[in-house]
Amino acid sequence: MLQQTQVSRVVPKYHEFLASFPTLGDVAAAPVTRVAEAWSGLGYYARARNLHRLARHVTGVGGSGTLPADPAALRALPGIGAYTAGAVASFAYERRAPLVDTNVARVLRRVFAPDLAPKSSAEGKAAWALAEATLPRSGRHAWTHNQALMELGALVCTARVRHCRGCPVKGVCETNVRKGCEEGTAGRRG
Repeated sequence: MLQQTQVSRVVPKYHEFLASFPTLGDVAAAPVTRVAEAWSGLGYYARARNLHRLARHVTGVGGSGTLPADPAALRALPGIGAYTAGAVASFAYERRAPLVDTNVARVLRRVFAPDLAPKSSAEGKAAWALAEATLPRSGRHAWTHNQALMELGALVCTARVRHCRGCPVKGVCETNVRKGCEEGTAGRRG
């Protein structure tokens, strides 16, 4: 629900959704229109349809009823992309799995590759490679690492404002080393 939707809009809908559909089996058993109704107000209704398809796949004949822990197995499921596979594997199963959202890509670019154009295909490929390369060896530590990158991008190294003085990685940040950081600015190239 949080993909491309503000937390303030998601929190009440999340609780309502879980009250209606506490398990994947409940999602699968409901008509897709009911799942879409419960999703209303969050936008991107394909996500609700994909969740319904996923629930039916996982709980259907031969399905285990649970999501797999392996990122590659998750990617093979309907509606699961690289980010969701990494997030589920990392956060639900404490697996060593990279994940890259907009905030993580921005942090990785600013820290390691400030010359990459934001939102370019080169940035996307580099961000995934950096996310993989910087993962700690254990799943539990990878969970913390992934959460920290997401929080760093959401709260400290934001799209509009870089709060460099409070940044825990400013000493190794290439953007800071090369350009310095004027507190409160995002700089010319973000």
